[in-house]
Amino acid sequence: MTDWVRRTGRRAGIALHRRFSADGVTIEQIAPPPAIPEQLLALLRNLGVAMCEAGDAADRVTVILDDVAHAYAATGVRFFVLPTGVFVSIADGPRSRVDFAPSSNRTLRLDQIDELYRIVDDIRHHQLDVEGAATRLRAMHASRPRFGPVLTVVATAVLTAGLGLMLNPTAVALPAYVVLGLLVGSLRWFAGRHPALEPVLPVVTAGVVTWVCFQFSGLVDSRPLDIVIPALVTFLPGAALTMATIELSGGSMISGASRLVYGLERLLFLSFGIATGVALAGLPGSDETVGHPLGAWAPWVGVLVFAVGQYVASPAPRRSLLWLLVVLYVAYATQTIAGTALGSLGGSLVAAAVVLPAAYAVQARPSGPPVMVTFLPAFWLLVPGALGLQGVTELVGADSAAGLGDFINALMSVAAIAVGVQLGAGWSERVGRTTGVWRGI
Repeated sequence: MTDWVRRTGRRAGIALHRRFSADGVTIEQIAPPPAIPEQLLALLRNLGVAMCEAGDAADRVTVILDDVAHAYAATGVRFFVLPTGVFVSIADGPRSRVDFAPSSNRTLRLDQIDELYRIVDDIRHHQLDVEGAATRLRAMHASRPRFGPVLTVVATAVLTAGLGLMLNPTAVALPAYVVLGLLVGSLRWFAGRHPALEPVLPVVTAGVVTWVCFQFSGLVDSRPLDIVIPALVTFLPGAALTMATIELSGGSMISGASRLVYGLERLLFLSFGIATGVALAGLPGSDETVGHPLGAWAPWVGVLVFAVGQYVASPAPRRSLLWLLVVLYVAYATQTIAGTALGSLGGSLVAAAVVLPAAYAVQARPSGPPVMVTFLPAFWLLVPGALGLQGVTELVGADSAAGLGDFINALMSVAAIAVGVQLGAGWSERVGRTTGVWRGI
C-alpha cells in the first residue's frame, strides 16, 4: 500500500511538472512575490525626491534607491528618476503598478543634504528601520536654518566679497561687493517669504544689481560689469549645466536634456536682467579700470572668505567648515596650477577630476560630511560661472565679439568639467571598492 501511494505521488508530480513546463511556467513561478509594505514604498519615493532636490544625478539616485530597496529585502521594485520626480514600478504577480512622486522646486540646504545622505548611509548599513528612516526624513524637511535671516544676508555679502577677491581683486571694489551682496541677500530673503516671486528673482536681481553698478560706477573706479559678476555668480546654473552634460554622456537623455534646457533658460533670464539694467541706467558707465589689483594673495584669501560665507548662508552642517575649506582649496589650487600648464580648459578638466576624489576622501573621515556637501560649493570655483557671466555681460556691453567668445569658451568649460567629474567618479568608485573605510555614497 505504501509503495502504491509513493508511486502514485511520483506520477502525479511528473505529470504536473510536464504540464507547467509545456506552458513555460515552473511551480516556483506560481507563487507571487511577497507584497511590499506601503510604508516602504513611500520611503523610497520620498528618498528619491529628496535626492533630486539635492541636485544629484538621475543615475546615481537610481543606484542608491536600488541599494535601499535591497537593504530592506524589497524585490520587484524598479525606479525611473527625473529631475522633477521619481517613478516607481512595483511587480505584483503577473501585473505591475506604477507610482509617481513629484519633486518641488526648492533646493535643499547643505545641512539638509548632510542629514539626507546620513539617513541613506544608515539604511545601507542596516542601522535604521523603515519607520525610523521615514521619521528622520520628515524631520530633515521640517528643520529650519541654523542661522537667522540677518546672518544669512550678511553671509551672502561675505561670500560675494570672497568671489570678488577671486575674480576681480581690487581694493576699491571690495566695498561695492559687500553692498551688492547685502542687496542680493535681501532680495533672496524677500523672495523666500513670497514664493510667487522666486521664478523671477534672477531677472529682478540681475536688473537691480546692474542698474546700481552703472549708476554708481564712478565711486569705485572700476568697470561696472566687473562688479556685477561676483554678485550674480551664485545665480548661475553651473551645477545644472555640468550635471546635464554628465547625464547626457551617460545615456540619461531625458534627464540630461531637461537639466540642460533649465540651465540655459536660467542663463537667458540673467542675460535679460543684465540687459534690462543697462537699458534702465541709460548711460554706458566707466569702461576704464582705475583700481589697482591686490597682490597674488588676494584670490587665496578669497577662497577662505567665500567658504565662511557659504558655511553660514546655505548653511553647511556643524563642524564642516574645515572640510569645506580643504575641498575648496584643493579645487582652486589644482585649477590654478593645471591652468598655468594646460590652459583654462585643461585646468578645469584636471580640477574636476581631482575635486570629487577629494570630497570622497573627506567623507571617509569620521567627522567628514557627505560628498555632496563639499562638492556642490566647489562648483562655483570650477564651473564656468565667471566665464559664462562675463560673456553675458560683454554681450550686452560694448565688446560683443569678446562676449560671444567668452560665452562659447564657457560652454567648452562645462564639457571639460563634466569629463573631469566622470574621470574622478570612476577613480573614486575603484578606490571605494578596495578601501573598507570609504562609505561609497
